Amino acid sequence: MKSIKFALLIFLFTTLTLSIQAQKEWSLEECINYAIANNIQVKRHELSANISEKTYFQSKMEILPSLNANGQHYLNSGKAINYETYAYVNESFQGGNLSISSEVNLFNGLQTFNTIRKNKLDLMVQLEGVDKVKNDITLNVATAYLQILLSKELFNNAKQQLEITLVQVEKTKKLVEIGNAARGSLLQIEAQAAGEKAALIDAENNLKISYLNLSQLLNLETTEGFEIKTPEKLELVLTTEFADINTIYNDALGVLPEIKSAEYGLKSSERGLSIAYGNISPTLSLGYQYSSRYNELTRKVESSSAPTLSSYPIGETAGGEDVFGYISNTNYASSYPYMDQINDNASNVVYLALRIPLFNKWRTATNISQSKIMVNDSKLSLDLQKQNLYKSIQQARTQATAALERYKANTQAVESMEEAFRYTEQKYQVGLVDILEYKTAKNSLIKTKSDALQAKYEFIFRSKILDFYRGEQIIL
Repeated sequence: MKSIKFALLIFLFTTLTLSIQAQKEWSLEECINYAIANNIQVKRHELSANISEKTYFQSKMEILPSLNANGQHYLNSGKAINYETYAYVNESFQGGNLSISSEVNLFNGLQTFNTIRKNKLDLMVQLEGVDKVKNDITLNVATAYLQILLSKELFNNAKQQLEITLVQVEKTKKLVEIGNAARGSLLQIEAQAAGEKAALIDAENNLKISYLNLSQLLNLETTEGFEIKTPEKLELVLTTEFADINTIYNDALGVLPEIKSAEYGLKSSERGLSIAYGNISPTLSLGYQYSSRYNELTRKVESSSAPTLSSYPIGETAGGEDVFGYISNTNYASSYPYMDQINDNASNVVYLALRIPLFNKWRTATNISQSKIMVNDSKLSLDLQKQNLYKSIQQARTQATAALERYKANTQAVESMEEAFRYTEQKYQVGLVDILEYKTAKNSLIKTKSDALQAKYEFIFRSKILDFYRGEQIIL
């Protein structure tokens, strides 16, 4: 029983949550933020930026001295050299050695410093790349959002026109019933209504497709319950005055990530050239090394005196004279612990190393030549980005101006066409014009309104693009 109650609570909670989500209307800002947060391409660029950040961090750590420890322990079996006495032995014994070394780079032609600067610039290139992807997503989402708004208005316009026609159908039916209109007129106005129903279905399908396009940009699983917020007073932005091309261009140079990325790329190439030149320079390093060893066969000397001559001959010369050897007067301890051996065999070395490159198979000269080419290529890349930006701004401003003029012209045409249609509609109702003239006026009004709506949203989009070039957020 408790499990059934729990399941019902879960079902009610889920239903309530879905209902709340279905009632939520997404603003343009919410759509943009959601799309950026869930876009795989953005995440991949962020991962690339993280890699560059780690590379930059590591280049800074290269300033620190290195520190390494080594140790070896071995077990020897069979004939081998005992390096404590430099004599051959044929027995099993253990031994080993250990060392600790450290080295710091004092000078290497400023390669470390230039590498740090280059890696920082490479990181900035990656970060600007992330912003570039976010900007592309912002423009795509804004375009899809405005397309939905346009599709909504086209759908509402088609719906209103159909409603007007259906009213005329009812009026014409009554006129036919009382004999004041021919049945052919009714058939023609019904055909007009049927055509407008088909246009309404097309408008509805276009609206659904527009929602689908935006939902895919947001990576939503379904468009079910997905609604966008229609901004209020959207007409107010139609009075916007455009800045001149050079003003927009100069503002864009300071804010657009593709320009910043190209600038950072050029500076990074220049640092790469400095690194290549640094390979010509000698390097100076300061180092320290501690080492020691131990061996199971080593014996510790407790006391020692000068060797004495043996009283027993060990051989004779060619002339028959006796040869006597020396007897060692050294006393050894019974054991020699490993730690004592390590302390007694310790060695400390401090060194200053100067390395001068003389010839390395022409690698340095080749790297310098390649780095110069990279600098020139980066300059051309920056110039190309600026050139493309200027052309894009020229085109966007021209399109925005044309869209504004087109919208003004279509707005006036709608006003005139509405007045003409009202006049034609009144004459049609009293039988002064036939159905063909009424249909022509009606279709002209529908087309004019559609053209005006398209011009309106094209102008809004083009003007927002110009604002975006100047670093302003796209808001409605």
